Amino acid sequence: MMNEDTSMMFLAKEGDSGKAFALLATVVVVGLAFHAYSFMVVKENDILSKYNIQEYSISFEESSLQDSDSVLIGDGGTETIQFSRDMINVNMSQMMAQITFTITYEETSGQLADPCDEVLVNIPPNGFVADWQNTANELSDSSDDCETMTLTVFVYPEYNGEAIIEEGESEEYWETMWTNGTYGSGVLSLEISVDTNQPPGSVLPGANDDNEEINVQWEVILFEANIER
Repeated sequence: MMNEDTSMMFLAKEGDSGKAFALLATVVVVGLAFHAYSFMVVKENDILSKYNIQEYSISFEESSLQDSDSVLIGDGGTETIQFSRDMINVNMSQMMAQITFTITYEETSGQLADPCDEVLVNIPPNGFVADWQNTANELSDSSDDCETMTLTVFVYPEYNGEAIIEEGESEEYWETMWTNGTYGSGVLSLEISVDTNQPPGSVLPGANDDNEEINVQWEVILFEANIER
């Protein structure tokens, strides 16, 4: 037997001409309309932002600094040339991308038929924050025939100078990614060792080759990032 107290039709008594039922239906409709409004209007911004992924154009403005130095190194000796941001007066807004050292020398003893000396150059991967894991780094070289040697350290990870398009995150996020001044901080050391090769007549007085002059030219590539939404 139907429970008249819980039946919706109980509200529609003959005496009220279905007014109570109509009222209940109105409440239900209003409730549904409110939920629909909340979902379609109030939550509209949240819904749109969920699927509206922002894109950012990131380009780079490059510049470079160069200088040179020379050092006289005795037979069997090692000298260290140090390099840092402070020494080259880099603007704080400029990030270091890459450092290249070009090392040259020639036989300067003046002795007849004196062969080129042996020169070893090396950059220890410590004391300076850089992309030391980059497989393109050239951290050591040697020569015994007066050939030019070139060492390269890539400083800022993932930087190659090409403009890129990134999706998602925020403008502040990408700005922070490309303005990390930690890279390039500290002191980089270039170690240079010399072993002289004696001329054929070195047994004669004054014919010894006791040292060599090593010339070092460096170039640092700098960049500033431009980020546009």
